[in-house]
Amino acid sequence: MSSNYVDGAFAPASTTGNTWTSRSPADRTDVLGEFTEDLDAVDAAVGAARASQARWERLGADGRATVLRAFRDALWARKAVIARTMAREVGKPLWEAAGEAGALGSKVDVTLGAGLDLVQDRRLGDAEAWYDGGYRFRPVGVCAVPGPFNFPLHLANGHIQAALATGNTVVFKPSEFAPRCAELYMEAAHEAGLPAGVLNMVQGGPDAGKRLVASRDVDAVLFTGSVRAGIAIRRATVEQPWKLLALEMGGKNTAIVLSDADLDRAAYEIATGVLLTAGQRCSGTSRVVCSRDLADPLQDRLARIFDQVRVGHPLSDDTFMGPLVSEAALNKFLESDATGVEEGFEPVRRGGRATVAGEHGPLDGFYVTPALWRAPLGSLANGPHGGEEIFGPDMVLIPTDDDDEAMAAAANATEFGLAMSIFTRDPARFESLAFHLRTGILNFNRGTVGASALLPFGGVKNSGNHRPAAITAAQNCVYPVATLRNPAELGESEVMARFPNPRQ
Repeated sequence: MSSNYVDGAFAPASTTGNTWTSRSPADRTDVLGEFTEDLDAVDAAVGAARASQARWERLGADGRATVLRAFRDALWARKAVIARTMAREVGKPLWEAAGEAGALGSKVDVTLGAGLDLVQDRRLGDAEAWYDGGYRFRPVGVCAVPGPFNFPLHLANGHIQAALATGNTVVFKPSEFAPRCAELYMEAAHEAGLPAGVLNMVQGGPDAGKRLVASRDVDAVLFTGSVRAGIAIRRATVEQPWKLLALEMGGKNTAIVLSDADLDRAAYEIATGVLLTAGQRCSGTSRVVCSRDLADPLQDRLARIFDQVRVGHPLSDDTFMGPLVSEAALNKFLESDATGVEEGFEPVRRGGRATVAGEHGPLDGFYVTPALWRAPLGSLANGPHGGEEIFGPDMVLIPTDDDDEAMAAAANATEFGLAMSIFTRDPARFESLAFHLRTGILNFNRGTVGASALLPFGGVKNSGNHRPAAITAAQNCVYPVATLRNPAELGESEVMARFPNPRQ
């Protein structure tokens, strides 16, 4: 039976809540554990976080850094088991899961260094100037971190480390698709000696998430997930205007291939963006706007890559693409394949279920083959396939006649604005288009996926609310306090001189 982690201790969940089994999406016979949602535990976790926040803040930046570095070391010591568990639980290929597991500890160092540099106290003027003042940053208080499944620890960890480093306390609600990964993460926190109540974890699904984000004792919600969930968070907190919301809500990301682009570079970067994590990345590439004279050769290159990509069990050494995370994700992908035809897309390579052999026959998993479509300009916003996030390996190629047409198609045909790429040999063409594109990430001859820990990560429109994570995550966990200072003493003559008597 699963355990929550509340006030410094693991505790079994109540048996009265919703119970589910965590099974590998790669092989449904592979069970990682039984888990239970306990709404009372959510309230207890928030209460523990509230009670411990002032002590954690008073520990000071250096004291907190010492504890967080111990947390880092405990995460690094568990890299191998975390990676293997992640591969089994969410279907991410082991080589990909190993990269995520290794980044957990590295995030601590980045946060304590460049991340905190952005929220340092500032002094303006001095006692000899006409005024003396400055500002400091204070933690917002208790932060709720609902975690996604596609990067079940990395994305949550970025929020958690930033919140803890700046003196906040945290309640982490992991994805119901990755509960065992979260337990391993909390085992590392416990071993590191985080004070009781500073970091808490409660298992559960949407009900637990809603209970957490709507709690009046939660001061901030640091969220990465779907736009639907982000809207639900706004609705749940609409009467709590003090609550800080940092929302990163996915994308419908476009690569623009101009007439002078190197096709091999473009094909490699685009295919990587489509296929990594089986297309289950918020920054994954799903739309390609291409110069018309390059459309056919680019399509041929992409089709060959899609045909030869190795779909397999995530623990197999030669697997590039594992399964989708759930049956619901599989059904959505298959339904989108049908709507592509209805929306007038020309199928170049239809997506569908893939068969993966196991030791005793085909594996019972949610494997798919990638889909490649061709579509006319303007078709991308006409239906759910063209305008909504599919979260699977699906890509639409749209030929265009010039840069202005490419820009208009990319900028205006989606309500998302997370990541875009432009492929061209001419930096001036890149800069010309960049001026018109509304997106939080804009890459030059590089795909839409992948990010630097030293850069912001977030989007505009339906992709976010202008509070990007990564290097700027600490800014989502604090508020500034302004202070003006005067000398302690002021002579009586000076007081009277400041209030002259007009009758004299």
